[in-house]
Amino acid sequence: MRQQLDKIMLRLPDGMRDRIRNKAAANRRSMNAEIVHYLDRALVAEEASGALGAATPARRDHPHPVQGNEHERDLV
Repeated sequence: MRQQLDKIMLRLPDGMRDRIRNKAAANRRSMNAEIVHYLDRALVAEEASGALGAATPARRDHPHPVQGNEHERDLV
């Protein structure tokens, strides 16, 4: 049975795509697998530290308010 996958469009800061491509090649993974690997590591680390769910409130001045820390908000 085929696994259902979510698809998202992602905007990256200048240079990050190349960094991800280089890391993926070094680790013999696709760029997608590399991104998923790093997201999973970050989420596991936050869950272990109890930080998950302690996000700051959404910004009201942004056209599409998001929850998260200052770095997550800056990526939108």
